[in-house]
Amino acid sequence: MPFPFTRAAAVFGLALIVAGCGESQTTSLLRMGDSIRAAGDPDTAITFYQRAATEDPDNPQPMIKLGDATLQGGDPVRAASYYHAALAVEPTNADALRGLGKVQLAQGKPQEAIAVLDQALARKPDDASTVLAKGTALALLGRPQEAQGLYQKALVKEPANVSLKTNLALSYALAGNTGEAVRVMREAAAAPDATAVQQRNLALVLAMDGKTQEARKVADAVLPAKEARNLVTAARRISGMKDPVRRAQAIGTIG
Repeated sequence: MPFPFTRAAAVFGLALIVAGCGESQTTSLLRMGDSIRAAGDPDTAITFYQRAATEDPDNPQPMIKLGDATLQGGDPVRAASYYHAALAVEPTNADALRGLGKVQLAQGKPQEAIAVLDQALARKPDDASTVLAKGTALALLGRPQEAQGLYQKALVKEPANVSLKTNLALSYALAGNTGEAVRVMREAAAAPDATAVQQRNLALVLAMDGKTQEARKVADAVLPAKEARNLVTAARRISGMKDPVRRAQAIGTIG
């Protein structure tokens, strides 16, 4: 839920105070916006990013942050306009290119997404967020084995990255290798920084591997009973699909 105006104004005032304590106003505004967005309030974060963009129009970062927050808020068209504005300032900015790739994914254009994400990876080859986005695009194109290779290479440098492990497990499941999917997903779900997302995906791949009773137990621990039942039922249905594209699309629609 967005902060009330008085709360947002107070935080905004704090940002300006911090900026006066050795940190530039733009940096302070971006940092405060990031904190608010991480707390689940992209709308209020946008206010801070907009002020930062006004204060420092030659800096692409405020526009990139605006794109990220707007995309998180569910408006890919508006997000794209911010990313393009950032690229107008810095045409090779990898973060802006990654954002455009995610916009293409949100619009159901995985092939176009890969073209842009490859440009971002050429500039930041080890950026996990870009790797995750490209792997998702590959999965949606029915190329889970290529996604696996991408994740495995990234995990060499970031072996503890739970998101990379989670997507690797799902790519195995999409390719029909549910046993390996369960192995990797168990490891991800047991990580110190694992969340309910990892538990949910563990339930998903367990059900796809035929371990229905264990899948339901895991799902019940993190989801309401009806959602847990639906997840397990959907996973068993998806496991019967032969086409990896259909599998990827079906997994993406599970509520």
